[in-house]
Amino acid sequence: HCDIVIAADDANIGFPPVRSMGTPPTHMWTYMVGPQRAKWFMLTGETVSGKEAEEMGLVMQSVPAEGLDAVVDDLANKMAKIPWDMLAANKSIVNKALDLMGRNMMQTIAAETDAVAHQSEIVREFNRISDEQGLKAALAWRDAPFSD
Repeated sequence: HCDIVIAADDANIGFPPVRSMGTPPTHMWTYMVGPQRAKWFMLTGETVSGKEAEEMGLVMQSVPAEGLDAVVDDLANKMAKIPWDMLAANKSIVNKALDLMGRNMMQTIAAETDAVAHQSEIVREFNRISDEQGLKAALAWRDAPFSD
């Protein structure tokens, strides 16, 4: 997972593969946006813009695409002024707090669930279409029921 996410306003963030390709092999959604929004992402395959992701706390900041590199460079430069051992210590304590909240166990469960989900009929059908007609056709098949 990313430590700090800066997104473009027009980014498209979500996990549409839940519609036919399994579950996320890692799970951070519940930690990042809470159970209700996590379920919304996982049960619909919908996506949000970078701006919407910022509003719900999924990303730290959303900026116009043309300014993204400058904002990221500014953040990196600020972090570079802090000695590496202090950065490592501070990152470590946040990660340890997440581990105490069950992050490592959740990652294990997510990987196991994804392996099981890959055995479902819809995944086999997606793979068959992809093998026979190409990925573009399989993605179109996956997303057809969701297009307006």
